[in-house]
Formats: sequence, C-alpha cells, structure tokens
Amino acid sequence: MKPKIPTQKIKSDGCAVNIGQVIEDGEITDPGVPHYVHKGEWVEILPVMTVREVTQLSNLQVASDTPGSLGQSMTALCTELSKRIISWNWTDMMGDEIDQPYKNPTVLEGLTSEELMWLINASSGGETADDRKKDSAVSAGTS
Repeated sequence: MKPKIPTQKIKSDGCAVNIGQVIEDGEITDPGVPHYVHKGEWVEILPVMTVREVTQLSNLQVASDTPGSLGQSMTALCTELSKRIISWNWTDMMGDEIDQPYKNPTVLEGLTSEELMWLINASSGGETADDRKKDSAVSAGTS
C-alpha cells in the first residue's frame, strides 16, 4: 500500500523518557534524567493532520477541567494518530520490537506519555530535538 501523499521518515534519536521528573502545581520543577530510548530508530509519518485530530489536540487542552474527558480525548487522539504513523522500527523498554502503529491505536496507548508527546510533535511538523540542534549548528556556522 502506498499513500497518495509522500510520507516523512523521522529519526527518533531525540525521543526521551525522563526518570525522576518532579511536577509541582502543574509546573516541572525538576526535569529528571532523560533516557533516549529510541536511538537509531525512526518513524514514518503521513504529514497531514485531519480536522478530527486537531480537534482532539484542542480537547486535550481543556480535558483536565472535565472529569473523565482526558482519557476519552487521549484514546481518540491515539486513534487518529494511528492513521498517520505508517510504520516504525521502535522497540520497547526491553528492546523488543513494538507492533506496527498503523491503524493500531492500542499500540500508541501503550507508550509512555513522553513518547506519545514526541510523536504528536513530530507528526505535527513540530521541531524535534535533532532539528533544533541542526538549526543551532547552521546558525552558529553563519554568524
């Protein structure tokens, strides 16, 4: 199966899971120790968002005010995101292959919150940590 729009293959080296993170009053007071659990791995993403996905991202911002809605919004977001994450070579915390995510939202629901947020950012066309490093290196070279 080949998508009608070219996919993007994104390196996952910058995807970190932070251990020991401290959050007080909704603010991260200690970021914890980052562990880059997907070094050498990648995701292949269809680079277009549906209106439903944008709506679910918006719903997440207000979900904390409504009891029970956060879980529903996360589940719905994973469903929509699974339609755009075409393939990957991700492994779990023990180094075993993770099932392919395409149209398989339960796989996304099994990720850590940091992994899911990294995927949301990467699939939204957001800058990954690797992109920021490249931009900094380019800026430093042109000064």
